[in-house]
Amino acid sequence: MTALTLRAIPAARRASALYCATSGSGFPLLFVHGFGASGDVFQPLASKLASRYQTIVPDLRGHGRSRRLPLADSLERMAADIGDLLDLLGIGRVFAIGHAGGAAIAALLAADQPTRVCGLALISPPEIAPPGRRSLGVRLRDGLSAAFNRTDNAGDHDAQACQRLLQNADYCARLRSIPVPTLVVAGDHDPNPTLRQAREIAHTVGSGQPVIVKGGGVSLLQNHADALIDALTPWIEQQERIA
Repeated sequence: MTALTLRAIPAARRASALYCATSGSGFPLLFVHGFGASGDVFQPLASKLASRYQTIVPDLRGHGRSRRLPLADSLERMAADIGDLLDLLGIGRVFAIGHAGGAAIAALLAADQPTRVCGLALISPPEIAPPGRRSLGVRLRDGLSAAFNRTDNAGDHDAQACQRLLQNADYCARLRSIPVPTLVVAGDHDPNPTLRQAREIAHTVGSGQPVIVKGGGVSLLQNHADALIDALTPWIEQQERIA
């Protein structure tokens, strides 16, 4: 992958730019990692998809090689950071692929900038719940996911602080406002009823489609990259034809 060269960015915007790795060519695929990790968690997935697509893999603020930036005060700020990054890269429309807490950020980006996101894939997305009322089982899942998907470059940010941002966000309401086709992917070995949850999120979006990966759990990205590609590729190809 090629890292975004910050020297090419105007000085006034350089200080707030996310670190980003890009590779390949073709229609842009944006990858948004979860809390307690960095963009490196997508390496098994993005490296294979880069043979056909341009992959855009940022580190969120306070994470990985963007840990020089202070942690955001909201998920909306994190989504806005990604929009700013795409502006700096000169990229208009993308397919957005988010994992765990990053799925919520990708969803916010799609809700806030519907002309920018033409398709959305949510991998092991957070539970639909009113602000501050996410279940213990899902909080456990998210904690395990952060542990399994953490990388050496994740940094020393407070992942629990990110989870609090998620708990305070009206994620359900934003899902309802997403106008783009959405694929919801989960593993059947997740420590909560993922099949029901995936269907609920897909139904909430309205144009959503649930996919369950057999044998998948909190290490879905690392251990089931091929199954994820099998699920994502035909769906992306279909959406690309109609985008």
